[in-house]
Amino acid sequence: MSSSPIVRGRGATATLRKSAVIVDRDQVRTTIPFEVIQEARVGGRRARTVEIVLTDGVTHELRANNATSATAFAAAVSAGLPVEPDPCGSGLVRTKRLRAPEAPPLFTDWRIPSAVLCGAVAYCGYLIYLGVAHSSELIIGAVVGLFPLILGSVGTFMSVKHLCDRVVLRRRGVTVEAVSAHKLHGRSEYRFIDGEGSKRTFKSALNTGILEVTYDPRNSKRMAANIPLLLAVPVTVLKLAVSLGLVAVGVVAAFSPVIP
Repeated sequence: MSSSPIVRGRGATATLRKSAVIVDRDQVRTTIPFEVIQEARVGGRRARTVEIVLTDGVTHELRANNATSATAFAAAVSAGLPVEPDPCGSGLVRTKRLRAPEAPPLFTDWRIPSAVLCGAVAYCGYLIYLGVAHSSELIIGAVVGLFPLILGSVGTFMSVKHLCDRVVLRRRGVTVEAVSAHKLHGRSEYRFIDGEGSKRTFKSALNTGILEVTYDPRNSKRMAANIPLLLAVPVTVLKLAVSLGLVAVGVVAAFSPVIP
């Protein structure tokens, strides 16, 4: 007996489990029992889309990476279908929100250390160029200027990310009351239960018994204290301005010899 095929598409994965098709998409698991499937077929451009048609006419689509994978998956589903399907269709399809996976450690992705290494090698080459083509004294300025450049770049990234999170939370965020559990190193840890019944924690420098927290239902890592925009926006803009100032200082100190 062959192993059950798996179809992986853009942001979605479909597997066969006993007598059902399991589709995971955007942290939502959809379970489609075989008894409500009318047929499984392959369609779309280049025959790469698996189409699961239910008895009530609803169609679930999943785009595979290639036509061979789509055809094998559709054939495996068709082989398990009952002779007399249940006409309930979508009424027996179950959905469940999955808990977001934990963020991987920083250096599990080889692209991050590779980018850092390439940047370090390139900057060392730049320092050598300054020493050979200009003066060895300029190397000191280039090394000193690297510190505000790095600090400013990190600060700019964090400020822009914070603003983007605020925009997303304002569009689709859910606000709840979080209760303070304990305080550690000047920061309070707040706990609350989201709409799916999962326990979540939020750390903040705001120390109070109850704090309003806004979270993103689609991303458990994205959450923020419900602070008025009149206070949150100026603080973030000020941080962004300071970070950009550090970037400017670093660029002038490090690259002034080559800036026309």
